[in-house]
Amino acid sequence: LGKFITSRSNHSSSRLVCYYNSLAEYRANGGKVRISDIDPKQCTHLIFAFSDISSVNRLVPRRTTDLNRYQSFNQLKARSDLLTSQNFGNYVQFVMMVSTQSRRAMFIQSAITLLRTYGFDGLSLDWKFPAAAGSQSDNKQKFTMLCQELKAAFVNEGTQTNRDRLILIASVSAEKAVIDATVEVLDFINVLTFDFRGPSETVTGHHSPLFQGSQDTGDKINSNTDYAMKYWRDQGAPAHKLNLGIASYGRVYTVASHCGGVGAPVSGPGTEGTYTQMEGLLAYYEICPHLDGIQVQLISDQKVPYAVINNNQWVGFDNKHSIGTKVSYLNTNHFGGAFVLSLDLDDFSGHFCNQGKYPLISHLHDLLVPGDKNAINYPHYTTTTTTTTTTTTTSTVDPDNFCSGRADGLHANPNDRNSFYNCAHGRTYIQYCATNLVFNPTCLCCDYP
Repeated sequence: LGKFITSRSNHSSSRLVCYYNSLAEYRANGGKVRISDIDPKQCTHLIFAFSDISSVNRLVPRRTTDLNRYQSFNQLKARSDLLTSQNFGNYVQFVMMVSTQSRRAMFIQSAITLLRTYGFDGLSLDWKFPAAAGSQSDNKQKFTMLCQELKAAFVNEGTQTNRDRLILIASVSAEKAVIDATVEVLDFINVLTFDFRGPSETVTGHHSPLFQGSQDTGDKINSNTDYAMKYWRDQGAPAHKLNLGIASYGRVYTVASHCGGVGAPVSGPGTEGTYTQMEGLLAYYEICPHLDGIQVQLISDQKVPYAVINNNQWVGFDNKHSIGTKVSYLNTNHFGGAFVLSLDLDDFSGHFCNQGKYPLISHLHDLLVPGDKNAINYPHYTTTTTTTTTTTTTSTVDPDNFCSGRADGLHANPNDRNSFYNCAHGRTYIQYCATNLVFNPTCLCCDYP
């Protein structure tokens, strides 16, 4: 449930938070990612995953050998202006720990001791299912209390020791939830804008779309990055605290035909990767070697790519172009930054994709971090066309407030015929027609021009 953090600035408008899964060190040869393989200059914050909670409510390493890893991890700060943090992941023990004030107090004190002893700058909490998966119904309130008590203890410890206060982060589900006053005490919030689709799907679909897809129905209508980020913002989380999640892996399905598009029937999750060895998941470095000679398709309304590899493996993933689109989106909406899960699933060696080391993360860094802006000009997707052109247009309409005072329903976008606005109770959602179609206000539909 918690992770340790290192970063440059808590309030930067260009945060790039990178998770490191310490289990990556145990992957098969060629897929091993050690701390020494991390390039600390590519991220503003690094999060070490995972630690554990003991039976007596203390924050402890998952393995005794992790104590040496903590030291190596924090030595990366000598090579970069960086903040490090720790993350823990024992949900069963977490539920027990938050249940009483005395247990929370034991955890908080042990967390401060561990973080300071090994040089971490903060703590990251995973809070994906606050009242589900065996949690008690009041666990959301207990989580809020834990965050408030952690923040107060961090402030007090920093004042007493004359040190910079430890920072507090939460990674939250993109599903509907309310964390109430918690947003006030968190330094920033990582929104898990991926895994909207899992290995048990019956049809193909991208697990991390930027926008709603034309084929989405039911609860899938809200299963996209745009909805999730604006949901948390509209729940009261300041936009500058919200980080948009980028997955450095793809979700893969087995299909009957290599021609399968979005919504094609699947027979099950895709074949596990050589190194990650997880059914239905491939690291980016396991995907890119198969893309030579393969046509990568863009899902035009969702702004993300997919490909069919090995004849029957349908994989939805992010590449440099879709990442550029998402960065343009987060900048337009004034969100605080992005986080990557995880750096060990990018091409850490540069040998798999022939795009250099960490091609996805380094591209994110170029686009996000001041002084390293990339020359590529990606579409401003709240105000421009939805094709893959790289030109940006200027809008005289405020896209975030377009629906203010307007009736619910569909409305033409005066600045972009390929997109339209969907107004619901004053909230603004932008949607896109398929390539080569335009919005027709007469039929309120996408039509040929």
